[in-house]
Amino acid sequence: MSLNWIEISKDALIHNVNLIKEKAKGKRILAVVKSNAYGHGLIQVAHVLKDHVDAFVVGDFEEAMELYEHSKNAKIIISLPPLNEKELLETSKLDFHIFVGNLQYLNWLNSIKLDNPIKVHLEINTGMNRSGLSPEELLKALEIIYDSKTLRLQGLFSHYATLPENMKFAKIQAEKFKSIVEKIPQRENLLIHMENSSGILKLLLDFTNSVRPGISLYGLIADETKEDNFKPVLSLYSTIIDILKIRKGEGVSYDHLFIAKKDMFVATIPFGYGNGYMWNLKGKAEIIAKGKRVPVIGKICMNHIIFDASEVIDYIKIGDKVTLIGRDGQEQITVEELARKSGTINYEIVTKLSPKIKRIIV
Repeated sequence: MSLNWIEISKDALIHNVNLIKEKAKGKRILAVVKSNAYGHGLIQVAHVLKDHVDAFVVGDFEEAMELYEHSKNAKIIISLPPLNEKELLETSKLDFHIFVGNLQYLNWLNSIKLDNPIKVHLEINTGMNRSGLSPEELLKALEIIYDSKTLRLQGLFSHYATLPENMKFAKIQAEKFKSIVEKIPQRENLLIHMENSSGILKLLLDFTNSVRPGISLYGLIADETKEDNFKPVLSLYSTIIDILKIRKGEGVSYDHLFIAKKDMFVATIPFGYGNGYMWNLKGKAEIIAKGKRVPVIGKICMNHIIFDASEVIDYIKIGDKVTLIGRDGQEQITVEELARKSGTINYEIVTKLSPKIKRIIV
């Protein structure tokens, strides 16, 4: 039995992807499942979505292989492509697509002798300035690919830098990308993609044929979720492993950051920053026990969190479930709440969750 576990809602995930399809108006869905599907579980998410999307975008070669072993028929795109020949050989053999954003890497690819072609999506830098080809470099890249025996162009893409906060700059990026795409011969045979989750909702383009939803799949777009009825997919649970009565004036956890102002009960769960919980949530976060919010007290430990159990002491016992993210009765703790209290973004809250935590589709 697992003391900590994550539940992934199949219904919520399918609801979200169907909502994305509706918003995307027939464009191909390239589901972004990098970083262990944003902490939700790569294999679990892909299992649910395999019949609902056109391809999966993974983070690296290791994730591509993990997904391939569980879903041989999935179309897989690697966003951080292989940097050694052995992995490159497997990439070509298994028909993975790769993102390429610079000429040095493209030239290296072209120098490798392969039995099967490498299928590439060229990244165009329109203002993100993280990676990507300039318009001049793109012309050179196309020459390399068209003259190559081992490289096959499968797609062109770019990436928004400022959505949803700065729509003006996003539109400038989109126009830059459009002007480049329109000059590409036989582009109707390519996957053309720029819209991420915010792009799908706020700036859908008329010249792309594919979209890359990420955070929206998991129902975690803070400003748009309510508006568009996305549903959170992930719930996080732990188990009470100890209950103590402490006296007024006694301290709790490391450095006694918390001092009891009266006699009280505390309970401990085996989850901490070593499991992916944000350390700076000390003294700020709450969890749900028996349908009631209770405060986290004292410093968060590597594998332990202590909470004030005084108000639920008559209802709890060792072995009971508590909720760290999700709903219990009338109460709900969202990823956005934890992000706000810890001064970070919702992406970090979920991607920090340890891959060792058991993930269950419900």
